[in-house]
Order: sequence, then C-alpha cells, then structure tokens
Amino acid sequence: MTAEVFVTHVQVKLNRLDTNAYEDVRPEEVIFFANDALKLLTLGLDLGLYSQIVNKPAIMVYMADLIKIQPELALTDNKVALPASVLRLKGLEAFVVIESESGWMDTRAQNNENNPDRESNTFLKSYPDTPNYRLIDGDIKFETQDNWNCTKVRYDYLAVPTEITDASTLVYPFMEELEDKTVTLILENLEARRLQTQPSVSKS
Repeated sequence: MTAEVFVTHVQVKLNRLDTNAYEDVRPEEVIFFANDALKLLTLGLDLGLYSQIVNKPAIMVYMADLIKIQPELALTDNKVALPASVLRLKGLEAFVVIESESGWMDTRAQNNENNPDRESNTFLKSYPDTPNYRLIDGDIKFETQDNWNCTKVRYDYLAVPTEITDASTLVYPFMEELEDKTVTLILENLEARRLQTQPSVSKS
C-alpha cells in the first residue's frame, strides 16, 4: 500500500466517524500521526498488548528486525547518551568496578522523581550487584557510591521504526490497526483543538 492510499483510507474512516474532521485534516497531518501511531503500536507489540493481531509469524519477523544489540559503550561520570534510534530499552547491563573487583551486572530502572529516601530506603538504593539507572534528558545516568562506579554499558533495545513519508510503501502486518490508531490520534488532537478554542465561561 502506498502512503497516498493509506492517507485515503484514513480520511475515509475519519469521514465516517466525524464528517467535520475530514475536511480539516491534510495528508501531511495524516502522515505525522501515522508515525506516532506506528511507534505506539510497535511498543504495544513489544509489550504483548496486541494479542488480537493474529498474524503472529509476520509480527515476529517485523519485531525481530527492530530489536538491536548495542555493543559496549563507555560511561563518563556514570552516564552516557542514548542514541536517537532507541525506542525502548529491553535489557541493560553495567560494568561495575568496586575496589579490586569488576564485572558485568544486571541493572534496575528507577523513576525520575526526586525521592529523599532513595539512599536510605533499601528497596530504592542502588547496589553494585544491581545498580540503579535513570533516563534523564536522553542520558542513562547511574546512581553509584564513593567506593564503586559504572564504567561502561551494553544493552539491547527496540529501535524506532523507519519513518513513514509520503513516498513510503507500507507493508506492515497490522495495516488495519495502524489505520485505526492513526484515526484515533487525529480525532483526539481535533477534540483537543476544539476544547482550546471554546470561549471560557465566567462564573462570576
């Protein structure tokens, strides 16, 4: 299916659901939201959220092409930048150096909330055998102690799918789902626009 045909399918579905939406949506907007929809569907497939998609062999081939292995990357001050191609980290190991010992260790992701109990809470504290990391401004940042640190990482990840353009040929094994997700995102965006343009009502 060409991108042009995909856009037409999405516009037809929009027209069926909301006749006012069809005229407002340009082809480039459909492509924009299709890329967001593709990322969301890919993440959902990786997390096993779309079990109703029955063409499992084709899905497995699609997903296998997006799962990449990142060789060792050196850390500077316990952190390193993530490439833009990373959509989701799947597995992450850190090379931990503690006194005269070192080795590869599994890691544990932490949220980015400021938590004053992080160092005292045994369930939140970072340990050499399972160092905590956080994702901050596109960086992997490890929480370490004075007597140990992390010097490098290696990981496998789900890559960002190839961007859809107006010249693309779309051959995904979930075309119907991609169309529906694109329509949903467009309608949500249109509804948000309408709410923003509604006049505010004074309560006084």
